[in-house]
Amino acid sequence: MATFVLVHGAWPGGWCWRDVRRHIEAAGHAVHSPTLTGVGERQHLISAVTDISIHIEDVVNLIAWEELADVILVGHSYGGMVITGVADRVQSVLRHVVYLDAFVPEDGDSSTSLGVRLMNPAATQEDFDKEITRRTERTNDTGGVPPDLERLFDIPLTEVNRRAWVARRVTPQPLSAQTTPVRLPNGGSGGLPRTYILCTGGPDRTPFMVLADKVRGDADWACHELATTHDAMVTMPDETADLLMTIAAD
Repeated sequence: MATFVLVHGAWPGGWCWRDVRRHIEAAGHAVHSPTLTGVGERQHLISAVTDISIHIEDVVNLIAWEELADVILVGHSYGGMVITGVADRVQSVLRHVVYLDAFVPEDGDSSTSLGVRLMNPAATQEDFDKEITRRTERTNDTGGVPPDLERLFDIPLTEVNRRAWVARRVTPQPLSAQTTPVRLPNGGSGGLPRTYILCTGGPDRTPFMVLADKVRGDADWACHELATTHDAMVTMPDETADLLMTIAAD
């Protein structure tokens, strides 16, 4: 049986993995889906200094205190930043690292700078500064950027109950977590078995499509696709769970 640690992206919390977790646990595996500091049920801890290093520490501490080993570490979207930092710290206890439509940073990247660069390889410092300014202007007095309720995980309008479930739970994402660089002195997740899962049902071009193209064909990576929008753990939970278990079995 495998041990999974599922790391959410920006704005939700560990709750977003509910249906994936149930499906995997029903197959007999152990699943942990921590909520990062400042969001979800831990939203009361948000502050202007809640940055990527704190989120990495959240997951590192979970692994240490639960005494986990041979972990399948999964990160979605912004969670790719976090799991890369976790892998840099505790590579010896990881079996496989899975990026679910997620960022794959290099040392010194933030999710904001990486997102800008992936969509515009010719981006300048001015472009980066404009994006940070745009996010800063939306920041509330606790240091959080409110969720985009128009998007709601790209859930079809016909799925009224699921859309309402998400809308009730998303919370502001700490701005500092989006703008501070991740430090990877040990090479991040390099050297570990890695899989990239691309969600193909969204816009014509996303940063994650660019990343999937980058790693596709690289012998150090395995690649899969899910025919759903960005937040597969909400829109296609059973299929997402089955794919994660297949990856764990390889």
